[in-house]
Amino acid sequence: MYQKTVLDNGIRILTEKVPAAYSAALGFWVENGARHESRALSGASHFLEHLLFKGTRRRSALDIAKEIDSVGGALNAFTSHELSCYYAKVAGNKLPLVIDLLSDIFCHSLFDLDDIEKERRVILQEIHMVEDSPDERIHELFAQNFWPDHPLGRPILGTHQSVSSLDRSVLLDFFANWYTGCNLIITAAGDLDHQQVVDCVASALGSLPKGCRAETVAPTNRPLCQVNILNKKLEQVHICLGTAGLSQGHEKRYVGQILNAILGGSISSRLFQKLREERGMAYSVYSYLNAHADCGSLVVHAGVSPDEAGHAIGVILREFNLLNKHMVSVDELQAAKDQLKGQFMLSMES
Repeated sequence: MYQKTVLDNGIRILTEKVPAAYSAALGFWVENGARHESRALSGASHFLEHLLFKGTRRRSALDIAKEIDSVGGALNAFTSHELSCYYAKVAGNKLPLVIDLLSDIFCHSLFDLDDIEKERRVILQEIHMVEDSPDERIHELFAQNFWPDHPLGRPILGTHQSVSSLDRSVLLDFFANWYTGCNLIITAAGDLDHQQVVDCVASALGSLPKGCRAETVAPTNRPLCQVNILNKKLEQVHICLGTAGLSQGHEKRYVGQILNAILGGSISSRLFQKLREERGMAYSVYSYLNAHADCGSLVVHAGVSPDEAGHAIGVILREFNLLNKHMVSVDELQAAKDQLKGQFMLSMES
């Protein structure tokens, strides 16, 4: 069972002791991501993720790297549409060290001008990399047209124009607004003591301003049927086809997960078997659920040769239609449930 403590400044701390573990994992989750950005600020959350590892008043970027390496730990971060996460894994007795380290970058990052310009160039290259990777770019194109004129339709990395225009003052304001106590959730699991974690966090982050919770607006203007084509000279056509899905807290979200497993969530799924195993039309074919706080989508991706794109789309639509009109067999339903239960149990061991 997990334990929860909420500090006076709104920081939520959740921990779970794993008796057999020698290590501990720690996450600083900021409830702020790409969907909380205006068009002009697109990419700001991801930009901050890069900058927070570039040095504080107490530690240089090299010091941060050396400190985590000196205990054999791992330190990383990622940004999504709805949150930013900074996480680490260390031996259980080194958890206070990494709490202090992550707290330091939250409270005392320098945002040096030279580092900002350097990371700007890095991020612009990251954007180029996505644009040159059709199997990644296709998902951005889908989101852009599925949620038009909404932050969920904009890339997490931002655009060339927005990233190029983000200056230090804008980034500092964005950081001050959202990296606050009420937007921060700290989680830890493994070889730990809950009260020790609470004491370490309270000591390091007790003075962090409470701030205001990030607010979101649900998308409303989703097209019912739309085809978008981006022409590039490639050996394959990448197809992204999708429809409305379920939100993270929807009462039928588990039904959606089972449906996705049956459709294209595994190598025994219908789409994998039909497109790859039976027809040899695709190497990569899968479906996934994109669940947000207040909306979602069910998306299918496949990479096929240009002369078989139409056929592949027909096969995908046929499987959608079959799921809509015919009951899933008892055996197929049970197999999907067993797959998801197995994946869940394996994930709980990490």
